[in-house]
Amino acid sequence: MQKKIILSITLCLSLYFVSNAQCELCERDKNDLTYCYNNENFKDYCALFTDGSASFLLSKGKKVRTINLTSKATLSDFITLASDKKNKISATDILFIQEAINEWKIKRWNIGHSYTASGLGIKTFVKGTGAVAKKGQKATVHYAGFLEDGTKFDSSIDRGEPITITVGVGRVIKAWDEALQELPVGTKALIKVPSELGYGKRGAGNAIPPNATLFFEIEILEVN
Repeated sequence: MQKKIILSITLCLSLYFVSNAQCELCERDKNDLTYCYNNENFKDYCALFTDGSASFLLSKGKKVRTINLTSKATLSDFITLASDKKNKISATDILFIQEAINEWKIKRWNIGHSYTASGLGIKTFVKGTGAVAKKGQKATVHYAGFLEDGTKFDSSIDRGEPITITVGVGRVIKAWDEALQELPVGTKALIKVPSELGYGKRGAGNAIPPNATLFFEIEILEVN
Protein backbone atom coordinates (compact mmCIF):
# COMPACT_ATOMS: atom_id res chain seq x y z
CA MET A 1 0.00 0.00 0.00
CA GLN A 2 1.42 3.33 -1.00
CA LYS A 3 2.21 5.64 1.89
CA LYS A 4 0.81 8.95 0.72
CA ILE A 5 0.30 12.02 2.86
CA ILE A 6 -3.38 12.94 3.02
CA LEU A 7 -2.73 16.28 1.35
CA SER A 8 -1.69 14.72 -1.92
CA ILE A 9 -4.33 12.11 -2.69
CA THR A 10 -8.10 12.34 -2.46
CA LEU A 11 -9.95 15.60 -2.05
CA CYS A 12 -13.32 15.07 -0.35
CA LEU A 13 -15.53 18.09 -0.83
CA SER A 14 -18.90 19.41 0.22
CA LEU A 15 -19.60 22.49 -1.88
CA TYR A 16 -21.89 25.18 -0.47
CA PHE A 17 -23.39 28.17 -2.27
CA VAL A 18 -23.77 30.93 0.33
CA SER A 19 -24.82 34.55 0.23
CA ASN A 20 -22.45 37.38 -0.68
CA ALA A 21 -22.82 38.74 2.85
CA GLN A 22 -21.47 35.49 4.25
CA CYS A 23 -18.58 35.52 1.80
CA GLU A 24 -17.70 39.10 2.66
CA LEU A 25 -17.89 38.18 6.31
CA CYS A 26 -15.54 35.24 5.82
CA GLU A 27 -12.98 37.54 4.19
CA ARG A 28 -13.15 40.04 7.05
CA ASP A 29 -13.04 37.44 9.78
CA LYS A 30 -10.83 34.77 8.30
CA ASN A 31 -8.28 33.33 10.70
CA ASP A 32 -4.89 31.72 10.25
CA LEU A 33 -6.51 28.48 9.07
CA THR A 34 -8.68 29.92 6.29
CA TYR A 35 -8.17 31.23 2.78
CA CYS A 36 -10.73 33.12 0.70
CA TYR A 37 -10.35 32.90 -3.09
CA ASN A 38 -11.62 35.50 -5.56
CA ASN A 39 -10.95 35.87 -9.29
CA GLU A 40 -11.68 39.02 -11.27
CA ASN A 41 -12.66 36.88 -14.25
CA PHE A 42 -15.57 35.42 -12.26
CA LYS A 43 -17.81 38.20 -11.03
CA ASP A 44 -19.85 37.49 -7.87
CA TYR A 45 -17.93 34.29 -7.08
CA CYS A 46 -15.74 33.51 -4.11
CA ALA A 47 -14.66 30.41 -2.18
CA LEU A 48 -13.62 30.01 1.45
CA PHE A 49 -11.28 27.15 2.34
CA THR A 50 -10.38 26.00 5.84
CA ASP A 51 -7.24 24.01 6.50
CA GLY A 52 -7.99 20.45 7.56
CA SER A 53 -11.62 20.63 6.44
CA ALA A 54 -13.16 18.30 3.86
CA SER A 55 -15.36 21.10 2.55
CA PHE A 56 -15.20 24.66 1.29
CA LEU A 57 -17.74 27.46 1.00
CA LEU A 58 -18.59 28.63 -2.51
CA SER A 59 -20.55 31.87 -3.03
CA LYS A 60 -22.24 32.91 -6.26
CA GLY A 61 -24.39 36.00 -6.06
CA LYS A 62 -27.42 35.39 -3.89
CA LYS A 63 -27.84 31.70 -4.71
CA VAL A 64 -27.76 29.30 -1.78
CA ARG A 65 -27.50 25.55 -2.22
CA THR A 66 -25.53 22.53 -1.02
CA ILE A 67 -23.74 20.00 -3.22
CA ASN A 68 -22.09 16.96 -1.64
CA LEU A 69 -19.15 15.50 -3.49
CA THR A 70 -16.56 12.83 -2.71
CA SER A 71 -14.00 12.77 -5.46
CA LYS A 72 -10.49 13.54 -6.63
CA ALA A 73 -11.94 16.78 -7.97
CA THR A 74 -11.03 16.12 -11.61
CA LEU A 75 -12.61 17.79 -14.62
CA SER A 76 -14.60 14.65 -15.45
CA ASP A 77 -16.06 14.67 -11.93
CA PHE A 78 -17.41 18.19 -12.38
CA ILE A 79 -18.71 17.45 -15.87
CA THR A 80 -20.62 14.52 -14.39
CA LEU A 81 -22.09 16.81 -11.76
CA ALA A 82 -23.05 19.38 -14.36
CA SER A 83 -24.82 16.77 -16.49
CA ASP A 84 -27.22 16.10 -13.62
CA LYS A 85 -29.94 18.73 -14.07
CA LYS A 86 -30.81 18.55 -10.37
CA ASN A 87 -27.48 20.12 -9.49
CA LYS A 88 -27.90 23.11 -11.84
CA ILE A 89 -24.15 23.63 -12.19
CA SER A 90 -23.09 25.81 -15.10
CA ALA A 91 -19.90 25.64 -17.14
CA THR A 92 -18.81 28.87 -15.44
CA ASP A 93 -19.35 27.27 -12.04
CA ILE A 94 -17.10 24.39 -13.06
CA LEU A 95 -14.36 26.69 -14.32
CA PHE A 96 -14.39 28.73 -11.11
CA ILE A 97 -14.36 25.63 -8.90
CA GLN A 98 -11.35 24.29 -10.79
CA GLU A 99 -9.47 27.58 -10.49
CA ALA A 100 -10.29 27.81 -6.78
CA ILE A 101 -9.16 24.25 -6.03
CA ASN A 102 -5.93 24.67 -8.01
CA GLU A 103 -5.15 27.83 -6.05
CA TRP A 104 -5.96 26.16 -2.74
CA LYS A 105 -3.64 23.24 -3.49
CA ILE A 106 -0.79 25.77 -3.30
CA LYS A 107 -2.08 28.20 -0.67
CA ARG A 108 -2.92 25.49 1.86
CA TRP A 109 0.79 24.73 2.24
CA ASN A 110 1.28 28.12 3.88
CA ILE A 111 -1.55 27.71 6.39
CA GLY A 112 -1.58 26.03 9.80
CA HIS A 113 2.13 25.67 10.50
CA SER A 114 3.79 25.89 13.89
CA TYR A 115 7.21 27.53 13.63
CA THR A 116 10.40 26.68 15.45
CA ALA A 117 12.99 29.26 16.53
CA SER A 118 14.92 28.64 13.31
CA GLY A 119 11.91 29.45 11.13
CA LEU A 120 11.08 25.86 10.17
CA GLY A 121 7.33 25.40 9.68
CA ILE A 122 5.73 22.12 10.75
CA LYS A 123 2.10 21.15 10.08
CA THR A 124 1.20 17.76 11.51
CA PHE A 125 -1.54 15.66 9.92
CA VAL A 126 -1.02 12.45 11.92
CA LYS A 127 0.79 12.57 15.26
CA GLY A 128 3.00 9.54 15.71
CA THR A 129 3.50 7.74 19.00
CA GLY A 130 6.87 6.14 18.34
CA ALA A 131 10.44 7.15 19.14
CA VAL A 132 11.93 10.49 18.13
CA ALA A 133 15.33 10.33 16.42
CA LYS A 134 18.36 11.63 18.30
CA LYS A 135 21.59 12.91 16.82
CA GLY A 136 23.52 10.05 15.23
CA GLN A 137 20.51 7.73 14.94
CA LYS A 138 19.05 6.63 11.63
CA ALA A 139 15.56 7.61 10.54
CA THR A 140 13.71 5.99 7.64
CA VAL A 141 11.20 8.26 5.93
CA HIS A 142 8.98 8.63 2.89
CA TYR A 143 8.80 12.12 1.41
CA ALA A 144 7.74 14.27 -1.52
CA GLY A 145 9.32 17.68 -2.18
CA PHE A 146 7.59 20.68 -3.81
CA LEU A 147 8.41 24.21 -4.90
CA GLU A 148 6.11 27.08 -3.90
CA ASP A 149 4.25 26.86 -7.21
CA GLY A 150 3.36 23.24 -6.54
CA THR A 151 6.02 21.70 -8.79
CA LYS A 152 7.16 18.36 -7.43
CA PHE A 153 10.93 18.00 -7.70
CA ASP A 154 11.53 14.72 -5.88
CA SER A 155 9.61 11.89 -4.26
CA SER A 156 10.60 8.65 -2.56
CA ILE A 157 6.91 7.72 -2.72
CA ASP A 158 6.96 7.80 -6.52
CA ARG A 159 10.08 5.64 -6.51
CA GLY A 160 8.47 3.23 -4.08
CA GLU A 161 11.52 3.25 -1.80
CA PRO A 162 11.93 5.24 1.44
CA ILE A 163 15.26 6.80 2.37
CA THR A 164 17.33 6.31 5.53
CA ILE A 165 19.15 9.32 6.99
CA THR A 166 21.72 9.60 9.77
CA VAL A 167 20.18 12.42 11.78
CA GLY A 168 21.86 15.60 12.99
CA VAL A 169 25.26 15.17 11.34
CA GLY A 170 24.85 17.49 8.36
CA ARG A 171 24.26 14.91 5.65
CA VAL A 172 20.98 16.56 4.67
CA ILE A 173 19.71 20.14 4.63
CA LYS A 174 19.32 21.83 8.04
CA ALA A 175 15.52 21.63 7.91
CA TRP A 176 15.62 17.86 7.65
CA ASP A 177 18.09 17.46 10.50
CA GLU A 178 15.85 19.62 12.69
CA ALA A 179 12.50 18.11 11.67
CA LEU A 180 13.65 14.54 12.14
CA GLN A 181 14.60 15.35 15.75
CA GLU A 182 11.11 16.80 16.35
CA LEU A 183 8.75 14.22 14.86
CA PRO A 184 8.09 10.76 16.34
CA VAL A 185 7.73 7.58 14.30
CA GLY A 186 4.30 7.34 12.72
CA THR A 187 4.02 11.09 12.12
CA LYS A 188 2.77 12.42 8.79
CA ALA A 189 3.51 16.10 8.35
CA LEU A 190 4.21 18.94 5.98
CA ILE A 191 7.33 20.98 6.63
CA LYS A 192 7.91 24.46 5.22
CA VAL A 193 11.59 25.12 4.59
CA PRO A 194 12.88 28.69 4.26
CA SER A 195 15.82 28.95 1.89
CA GLU A 196 18.35 29.40 4.71
CA LEU A 197 17.38 25.98 6.06
CA GLY A 198 17.33 24.48 2.57
CA TYR A 199 19.63 25.07 -0.37
CA GLY A 200 20.11 28.81 0.14
CA LYS A 201 21.55 31.07 -2.53
CA ARG A 202 23.06 28.22 -4.50
CA GLY A 203 19.90 26.21 -5.13
CA ALA A 204 20.27 22.62 -6.26
CA GLY A 205 20.84 21.83 -9.92
CA ASN A 206 18.04 22.64 -12.33
CA ALA A 207 15.29 21.44 -9.99
CA ILE A 208 15.61 23.93 -7.11
CA PRO A 209 16.28 27.61 -7.86
CA PRO A 210 18.34 29.91 -5.60
CA ASN A 211 16.63 31.26 -2.45
CA ALA A 212 13.72 28.84 -2.84
CA THR A 213 11.20 28.12 -0.09
CA LEU A 214 10.47 24.40 -0.19
CA PHE A 215 7.74 22.11 1.13
CA PHE A 216 8.15 18.46 2.05
CA GLU A 217 5.40 15.98 2.82
CA ILE A 218 7.05 13.46 5.12
CA GLU A 219 6.17 10.28 6.96
CA ILE A 220 8.46 8.96 9.68
CA LEU A 221 8.58 5.20 9.27
CA GLU A 222 11.34 3.99 11.60
CA VAL A 223 14.12 5.12 13.94
CA ASN A 224 17.06 3.00 15.03
